[in-house]
Parts: sequence; structure tokens; C-alpha cells
Amino acid sequence: MKFKRILLGVVLIAFVITQFMLDKSNVSSYESVATFEKQEGVDNNLSTILKNNCYDCHSNHTDYGWYGSIGVVNVFQSHHIKEGKEHLDFSSWDTYDTAKRKHKLEEVFEEVEEGHMPITMYTLIHGDLDPNDKEEIIKWAKSRK
Repeated sequence: MKFKRILLGVVLIAFVITQFMLDKSNVSSYESVATFEKQEGVDNNLSTILKNNCYDCHSNHTDYGWYGSIGVVNVFQSHHIKEGKEHLDFSSWDTYDTAKRKHKLEEVFEEVEEGHMPITMYTLIHGDLDPNDKEEIIKWAKSRK
């Protein structure tokens, strides 16, 4: 019984502390992906798909949602954004050389086709990719290789 109270106290303290650590710094405009979209022939429909499923973690623009104001959730969001941008950052597309761009597009194709992207944590909140949207991303990424 005492262990449960201690554990509850620790969880409560962690929850309160994380409320003071909110990070909502990844909020530039979608202009940050304009270079990528222009260079890679992203049409309006695909742009919408990418905004709804990819840019939150793979660009300089994140829609944190109301749940991003909950400290514990925000810690996970910030971690996923940092990790996502380490793998692929559409906002930094112009800093990638041609070989790296091709490699990143191959990874987009593979990760989406194999169902690794978007990650499960993201789909739990936002829903999974519509099969037609998934096919459109795959078709586009294949055409860019």
C-alpha cells in the first residue's frame, strides 16, 4: 500500500514538473517546406497529404494540438519531432546534396510502403494514412528516384 502511494506521488510530481517544460518551438510557417515542394514536384493534393501526415515531425512546422499543452504528452511530442527531423527535415531540403535527396526519397518510399511511417503514436491521435494517400506518396516518391 505504501509503495502505491509513493509511486502515485512520484507520477504526480513528474506530471507537475513537465508542465513547466513545455516546448512548442517548432512553429514556423509552411513556407519552410516551399523549396522542397517546388524542387520535388509536389502538387496541391500531395502537399495536403504531407501537411496532414508528415510535416508535424519532419519540418519546421508542428501543429501541437490541445494535447501538446499537457506536459507529459509534450515531452513525447518534442522527442518525436527532434528524432523525426534528424532522419528527414523537409524544411532543410535545400541543404541536402542531390545524392542525399535521392536517398531520403527512397526512405520515404520504403518507410511508408512498409507501414513504419507515420509512427503508431502519431496515428493513435491523428489516424492512419488513408490507403489512397499512402499510394499517392509511394507513387510520387518512386517517380522521384
